[in-house]
Amino acid sequence: MKIRTGLPYNKKLFQWRMFKMKLINLKSALFLVAALCAANSFAAEHFIVAQATSFEPRVLFVQPGDTVKFTRMSPIHDSVSMDGLIPEGAEPWKFAIGENGTLTLDKEGIYIYKCTPHYAVGMVGAIVVGEATNLDHVKTNATGRAKGAVIKVERALAKK
Repeated sequence: MKIRTGLPYNKKLFQWRMFKMKLINLKSALFLVAALCAANSFAAEHFIVAQATSFEPRVLFVQPGDTVKFTRMSPIHDSVSMDGLIPEGAEPWKFAIGENGTLTLDKEGIYIYKCTPHYAVGMVGAIVVGEATNLDHVKTNATGRAKGAVIKVERALAKK
């Protein structure tokens, strides 16, 4: 006579439960990998720093949906997009003197901007979002110190 202790053993049920546990672990691992990949695809954050009479970097390359923050604007700098020198349909901006502003740029193309008080000494910058789809338009419409920013964009694009 055999004496059994504990619960009855069912090999098929045990194998099924082990399979389910492995499947749950595999799903968890795949979810983790997908979450990490998605985290890398989130929009990036970039900074433009106002210096004495220039913006650094002078030409900034970003992707659509990225955030651009203007910092160290102090009480003497502003940031204003220049009329006719941003992509068609893009929202222009104007940050007040001393205001550290933040932009999220979704429209591809070149955005030329200036510091109004220091425009005469060449405080102009450019943001290239994705592809420079409006380069010809910007080259045609740029006047004054904005032409220098367009030349810097062309040089930066050539190095890219």
